[in-house]
Amino acid sequence: MRHSYCPDELLKHTERIRECRVQCLTNSEETDRLERLVTAARNLGADAAKIIDSKKVVVDKRVRLKCAIPVCASYGRHLMCPPNLMSVEEFNDALALYEMALILQVEADYNSADKTAAGLSKEICEDLEEATNTKDWELKLHRIVNDVEALAFKEGFYLAAGLIGGDCALCPECVTPGSGEPCRRPFEARPSMEAMGIDVFRTCQEVGLPIFLSSDKKVRWTGIVLLC
Repeated sequence: MRHSYCPDELLKHTERIRECRVQCLTNSEETDRLERLVTAARNLGADAAKIIDSKKVVVDKRVRLKCAIPVCASYGRHLMCPPNLMSVEEFNDALALYEMALILQVEADYNSADKTAAGLSKEICEDLEEATNTKDWELKLHRIVNDVEALAFKEGFYLAAGLIGGDCALCPECVTPGSGEPCRRPFEARPSMEAMGIDVFRTCQEVGLPIFLSSDKKVRWTGIVLLC
C-alpha cells in the first residue's frame, strides 16, 4: 500500500532516516575510514582535526555581507571570491545534503592583537600580511584541505568538497573575472568557508575548537572538507 505524508510528517520521516544513517556510521569500517582522514590531516600539518555533524556548520548571510562591507581587496577580483560564486542560499541547500565534515585548523606563529591605534586601511592590512607571512599560512591550510579532500574521495566519500580560509592564494594574481580566461589551477583552487557564507567563529565554537579575535593568542586558520 502506498503511504502518503503531510509536509510535517515527511520532514520528521526524513529526519528519522538521517538519524538512522548517522547511527550507522558508528560501525567499525566507517569509523576506520574517518579516523584515517583525521590522522592524515594531522600528519599533513594540521594542528587540530575532527569529524563533526554537518548540522554544526553555521551559515549566515551576514558573513557574505562582510566580504563587501568594508569591501575586501579580493572582492570581485578572484574567481573563488564573491560575487563570482554560488549564492549563500544555494550553498546552504547543498550543505544540507551532507551528513558530516572534517574541520581542521593550522596554528600560525603570530597573534591577532591590535598592532596599531589607527583604523584599518589597505596599507595597514598589506603591511600586516607581509610582516606575518599570512599567505604562507593560507597556502599551508589550502594544501592540507586539497590533500584531505583527495584522500576522502579515495576512501569512498566521492562527493567530498573542501573549503579553505581567507582567499585562494595559489597564483600571484587571479585571472580577471569576466574576461573568459579560465582558472589556471582549477583542480586545486577552492573558495573559502567565509566566501560561502559560513560563520567560522560560531562554527568553531559549536564544535569545541579554539578561535580568537583581536587576541594575544595565536591565529588559527580554519578549513573544512564536507563528507558524503
